[in-house]
Amino acid sequence: MARIVISGYYGFQNTGDEAVLYSIIRALKLLEPSLEITALSHNPKHTKENFGIKAVNRWRLSAIAKAISQSDLLISGGGSLFQDVTGPKSLIYYLGIVVLARLLKKPVIIYAQGLGPLKHSWSRWLTAKVLNNVQLITLRDSESRQFLEGLGVKKPPVYVTADPVLGLKPENLDLESGKEKWEQLGLEKPVIGISVRSWPGAKSFWPILARVADDLVNKGWNILFLPFHFPSDVDACRQVARLMHNPSVILKENMDLSKIMAIIGELDFLIGMRLHALIMSAIMGVPFLALSYDPKVSSLARLTEQPLISSLTNVTYKKFSQAVEEALLCLEDNKDKVEKAVIDLRPRALDTARLVTEFLWKGIIDG
Repeated sequence: MARIVISGYYGFQNTGDEAVLYSIIRALKLLEPSLEITALSHNPKHTKENFGIKAVNRWRLSAIAKAISQSDLLISGGGSLFQDVTGPKSLIYYLGIVVLARLLKKPVIIYAQGLGPLKHSWSRWLTAKVLNNVQLITLRDSESRQFLEGLGVKKPPVYVTADPVLGLKPENLDLESGKEKWEQLGLEKPVIGISVRSWPGAKSFWPILARVADDLVNKGWNILFLPFHFPSDVDACRQVARLMHNPSVILKENMDLSKIMAIIGELDFLIGMRLHALIMSAIMGVPFLALSYDPKVSSLARLTEQPLISSLTNVTYKKFSQAVEEALLCLEDNKDKVEKAVIDLRPRALDTARLVTEFLWKGIIDG
């Protein structure tokens, strides 16, 4: 029985990252049911109970070292772990876990990550030095590969796959409880979902978003705000809702993957900043307008051929209102595009797990 340790942003009540962990576990277990998986988590108890795997406290170095030393492989990912926008501590932590695994002579695979941004020369140098010492790198988009090449990472094999969550199929999830929650919300069709997050500069965009949301309500749409990181996203949603003159609904409950997917599936359209809100929208066949605060959002919009606001810094009410109006006029066409894109991306997302298991078993046989 092979043992894997997974490092990522887990146990922090972030719906997107929890979906990433679920997707990685599911994809790996489909290929190799006997795998023993341990996640490094901020909340080990929650991770154990919700995912049926082992978990250790991501802040306890001795526990981390023990788990890695007893494993056959460290997986780093998915998500955007190697970036310094949120500060240097996060980058140093995730690179440090990789370095620890290599010091313990364990192989490391970077799992479908999106790389960057890295704003500082020291962070670019350090990331390149660490990643040049891993065994395999898979990336979720071609932009990340270009970024990796720019860093000078040349040693490990590199594959462009797709975000792990894109490997999910709605029919494999229990959506009934989410549909019950939808009924409880009492929203009448048509409904537009809005997913926002706090970000430097985003607050200047809130009045514009609120004004456009009011326009939509005046035209007969209902508005549902969808937080993805608790409690910070709830606060961001409230800030926008308070600026509106018309009523809206905020989903304040931190739900599991199946529930939130079911609710997103009931939407007619989504306006979103959160990457995994957009990914789940795509999986459920719901067209969206992406609000890019980060290159990863722009990349997904490109992959799925969905409309995009490429920068929130300089967007005006007129520009944003026009973008929403044009997206709604093309709703059916965009729905077809996103459904076709997911069909193409799903096998690529599952390829990451195949590459991991092939590497793992080759190493065990060779060893």
